[in-house]
Parts: sequence; C-alpha cells; structure tokens
Amino acid sequence: MSTIVVDCLEYSNPSRERFVEWREGGVGCVHVTVAVWETARETLSVLGRWNDLFAENGDLVALATSAQDIRDIVASGRTAVMFGFQNTAPFEDDIRLVRVFHDLGVRIVQLTYNTQNSIAAGCWEDDDAGLSTHVGRQFVRELNEVGMLIDLSHCSERTCLDTIAESSVPVAVTHANPLEFVGSAVELGRRPKSSEVLEQLTARGGVVGLSPYVRMLKNGIRTTEQEFVDMISWTVDRFGVEHVAMGTDFYTGYGVEAVKWWRMGRWGRESPVPIDESAPVVEWPAWFQSPTAFPTLMDSMRRAGFTDHDLGLVMGGNWLRLFDEIFDRPSA
Repeated sequence: MSTIVVDCLEYSNPSRERFVEWREGGVGCVHVTVAVWETARETLSVLGRWNDLFAENGDLVALATSAQDIRDIVASGRTAVMFGFQNTAPFEDDIRLVRVFHDLGVRIVQLTYNTQNSIAAGCWEDDDAGLSTHVGRQFVRELNEVGMLIDLSHCSERTCLDTIAESSVPVAVTHANPLEFVGSAVELGRRPKSSEVLEQLTARGGVVGLSPYVRMLKNGIRTTEQEFVDMISWTVDRFGVEHVAMGTDFYTGYGVEAVKWWRMGRWGRESPVPIDESAPVVEWPAWFQSPTAFPTLMDSMRRAGFTDHDLGLVMGGNWLRLFDEIFDRPSA
C-alpha cells in the first residue's frame, strides 16, 4: 500500500525551513497547533498568519480540512496542514464558537491543556474531577456534531475515561506514550496514558499517536531509535496495529518565553513543572532531530518486522481512517 505519513502533532514555529523539512522527510500531513491559551481574537490572528504562509509557500503546503484533502494535497507533491487546538481556551466557554472555528478550518481539539478548565480536568491536577457534567458533556456533543476530532493528550485519567464513554464517535490521543511501557507518570509530567485509557479508547475505534519527545520516553534523551521502535511494537501488540500511529510533538524555533506561555499562560507566575532557563528549550534524541528522520525510522521498523501494510497503517493510514470517520459526518 502507498504510505502517506501523518504526524498528528507538531508545534514548531512555522516557516519555509520547516516546510522544506516536511518535504525532505516525506511527511504528507502535519496537524499543527494554532492555539493553547489564546483567546478567540488572538487565535484569529494566528489563523491569519497561516493564511499568509499558505500564500507564500503554496508550492510546499496547503490547508486540509478532510482526509480527501490530505490525499489530494499529497498527490500534488505538497504537505497538508491540519489546524488544531491544544486547549478549548479559544472557545471562551461559548459553545457557538465551536462551529465558527470549524468553519475556519479547525479540525482537532484537545479538551484541556494540563490544568482544570470549565470543560474538564488536565493531567497536572491532583484532584481529578474528570469531564464536567454540564459544560463538558455539551461541548463533547457539539464537537461530535460539527465533525471535530477530540484529543485527550494532556487530559487527566478520569477526563479521558469520561470522554471516551460520552463521545458518540471515536476520540484520539494525538501525542502521548503508554504509561505501562515508559514508566512513572509523575516523573514524566503525568503525560503518558494508562493501559485502561488506551484499552477503552482503542476498543471504540480511537487512535494513539506515539512521540519521541524526551519527557515521555523511558530513557529520556538517551532513548535509542531501536528502543522507540520497541515501544511502537509493544503498543501494536497490546492494542492492535489499527490503533497505533505517530504524533511526534516536535517543536523548534522558540525561546524560553514560549515555554513559559505553554506551561502557565496568563494564569500563573510559576509552572507546576519547573522550567530550567539555563537548559536548552527542547532536546530531541540524536536519531530524531527533525521530521527529516521519518524515512530512517521507517527503515528501522521494517528491520524490526513491520510489513509494508503495517507501516502504511502506523505511519498514516490509521489517522486517515479516523479523519474519514470524524470529519465527513453530516453537519447537524
């Protein structure tokens, strides 16, 4: 089968240099973050910047709002870009803005970014309240109805389980690794997902995107490419090849101020996860310094026994199947 590589989460500072890396790595589609703590108005400006980037780099990238768009853009020799939120902050607790942002091209929405909001609890919360009975459930229904994929990557355990049960369609973890494989959730910022969450998510047709981000790897920066492939193999064996994919969480091009924004937005003066300002903003394993590493990663997977069919699913086919199911639902 023809493989379309889909990286279901990147947050690099967008530029032509980044787009060239996608082409060199054979990446067919990238889900990009356009908002975390941004208000609705601030998010509109981010989308405006992306429109400029599409106009200036139309030979390399184009906006996709459906799985068929991705296939068509890849066939044209370009990389498809899909818009997503890593928080519901841009909705400003106004449920009507869900459809507004859908009309503007946003297709993937994470319910909460680490902390509690009116919709749900994030993974940093000690008191895990889960999905809000009133607000959260209504937003889940709205996201289902307009055709946006719900992302649980930074959500708490109970939020994940509540949302999987509440959603009428499959949901996703776009970028997180299995807790049972990588180890302590506390040491790793509580980001890895429990086997219970992944079992429930995949049983209902969802997909988990695995990441080489060092804070979610068993051996951190020392993790080898083979150890990452071992994690892919373990996850496939445990949850099924039809439910495992890639979401690298790759980011570059930012200074420490951006990290402070992601970790505490406007709501805090310090981050619950300490920020070492003397350290590099981000480090990546030696074998994954940019998305140009996808071809060598795929070669390592082949040597580990992955068939071309399996590679087609894990590298993009599973995301495309889920996108077909979620984005092409009849509008309410």
